[in-house]
Amino acid sequence: MTTFIRATCAAALALGVAGSASGQTSPEEAVRARVKQYETAYNAGDVERLASIYAEDATHTYAFGVTHYGRPAIAEGLREQLAGPLKGTRMNITPTRIRALSPSIAVEEATFSMSGLKDPGGTALPPIGGFCLVVYQQQGSDWFVKAAQCMVPLVPPQPK
Repeated sequence: MTTFIRATCAAALALGVAGSASGQTSPEEAVRARVKQYETAYNAGDVERLASIYAEDATHTYAFGVTHYGRPAIAEGLREQLAGPLKGTRMNITPTRIRALSPSIAVEEATFSMSGLKDPGGTALPPIGGFCLVVYQQQGSDWFVKAAQCMVPLVPPQPK
């Protein structure tokens, strides 16, 4: 269960992030470009690039309830996860809706899937999927994640 929770955390992180999107013509295009940059950096295990997508004062709340405040704490959390339980995992992020709330603020709703998870004994686990809600703010010519909240829905108990 710990690996599952940590995987959910990383997935959530991954969904809510994006890199430099300067030169884009709309907030939606800028956010889509950032999401692609995040996905690429995550799949390469590039913690520094992942963290650079967050604003200096960003927050990220993971599916299991832990929140990191600020880019340094987010980077440290990513570093620990990608060197540990999420090492070698791959993430796919699909923005389902992006809305501009103003010329410099946008909200992204997205789904994600994460594969390559393993239990503590090294046995492969099935892919997991979840949802993220991410707020972006344009600062200068770049868009940064200001707040991300992700979740992995629990499977309800099945009647016997």
